[in-house]
Amino acid sequence: MLVFAQSFCFFGCRTVPMTERSQLMLSSEESENAQGVSAYGEYKAKYKVSSNAEYTAALQRCGEAIKKVAERDDFNWEFVLFDSPIENAFCLPGGKVAFYSGIVDKMNNEAEMAFVMSHEVAHAIARHGGESVSWEQLRTLGGLLVSIGFGSDAANTIYSAGTQLGVTLPFSRSNEAEADYMGLLLMAKAGYNPDAAPAFWKRFTSGQSSSAVEGLLSTHPTDESRIKAMEDNLPAAREEYIKAPNKRGYGEKLR
Repeated sequence: MLVFAQSFCFFGCRTVPMTERSQLMLSSEESENAQGVSAYGEYKAKYKVSSNAEYTAALQRCGEAIKKVAERDDFNWEFVLFDSPIENAFCLPGGKVAFYSGIVDKMNNEAEMAFVMSHEVAHAIARHGGESVSWEQLRTLGGLLVSIGFGSDAANTIYSAGTQLGVTLPFSRSNEAEADYMGLLLMAKAGYNPDAAPAFWKRFTSGQSSSAVEGLLSTHPTDESRIKAMEDNLPAAREEYIKAPNKRGYGEKLR
């Protein structure tokens, strides 16, 4: 698998902004952005837009602030709040951002919203979606070669399980960790106090712990590891916050 990756990377590597990590990229940004526009339209058709004026205004303020420091003027940015109890948010390729009112209900202030938004925007800036597709293409090719070379169901099963546990899941967790790090820096550059990030995550997860097996099989880092990483990265984020020309602190209260 590593040999395949090295070969493909020669033809399709890029560097992630802010972290300088080299990543495999076999898809085009234009196609990713087009898919983002299409998916965004589907979400808009499925969910009702919230009429909560306070939440909507906060989302637009955060969006404008994060957009200015994301350094992606080529994105056709949009920010929408859906009226749904779902506790989630996302940013599709091309800067299509959506929050569900369910997660905003959990937030105390605008800075907490800024962290969640910055984390999701980081996924788009880093093109984690395209990278995931690229690795899956590589994994599929590897499976085909294993099937041709060994011609046994056992070999295929071992390959599938091994790459799932050894490549796919750790890769997904590392992308989440990278988005957390980039998100801290983005919110700080936008003038939001980065100390709001671990405080929100501790409260949002309610101190729930995950077993080692759950952590191994999860696509996201454990809550404990995410909070520790956020706290470890706070010094770097605070430096960006100090340099931010427009200090917003914790912003407006949301509840």
